[in-house]
Amino acid sequence: MRSEFETIALLHENAALLPLNNLQRSVYSIVFITLGITIFHKIIFDLVRHFRSREKGYSASVAWKNSYQLTNLAINTYLGVLGIYHYFFTITRPAVGADRVSGWESLAVFGHVQISYQLWALPVGYYFVNETPSMLAHHLQVIIVSCLASFFTNGFRYVTPFFFGLIEISSVPLSIMNHFKSSPELIDKYPGMYNVIRVVFSFTFLVVRVYMWLPNMFSFLHDCGILCITCDNCLCYAGLGISFVAAVGLTALQLMWASVIIKGLLKLATGGEQKKKL
Repeated sequence: MRSEFETIALLHENAALLPLNNLQRSVYSIVFITLGITIFHKIIFDLVRHFRSREKGYSASVAWKNSYQLTNLAINTYLGVLGIYHYFFTITRPAVGADRVSGWESLAVFGHVQISYQLWALPVGYYFVNETPSMLAHHLQVIIVSCLASFFTNGFRYVTPFFFGLIEISSVPLSIMNHFKSSPELIDKYPGMYNVIRVVFSFTFLVVRVYMWLPNMFSFLHDCGILCITCDNCLCYAGLGISFVAAVGLTALQLMWASVIIKGLLKLATGGEQKKKL
């Protein structure tokens, strides 16, 4: 009986890329979804600018931020709900590592949506929303690991309902919180609601992106590491190595953000923010 290490190593016998019809379907889906997100955002942007243009101090940059947050909210809600459904109700629990690495082509939709969203978010975030370097790096890293799921036979699609879907549920309260931050008058008007949203976001983030993330990521890195060290050519090493490093980088970002969140919660609990205002 072969060990898990051996069964994963044997997956190198698979063709590197998915069949041509799968690749074409992936490309078409990514193009179509990217265009759909762009059109959806344009509609939201026009509506926001129309209804809020007469407000004092409202500008095009604020409209960009508001519409970006609303688009983010819509996409992440969709991915989060779809991920929860598949993670808890439809996928089985394979007994061997090889089943976590190949197959599950129907779940490539998570990779398609993530690539599409990040391709849209990168230019909008950089040119119009002034996103932080860590968020821009996050977009790039997600594109890299999503390409693995979308185009390669050994694409680790089994883990996509969690990493590309379920975890985005924590971004739903984040989008609402960011909307408050971009409109300080809302924080002054509804301070209690703002603090509740902060706590909900913090709790959801720590549960999903730390408590659940780490064991799932360990499983992915275990399987990806075995496949990487058993490669027999430089292209294989490069592709899997980049995905491995990107996954580690994403984990580092989660932990960095988690530390910031914990510090914020401690300040909120001890009244540090109120003292600072005084």
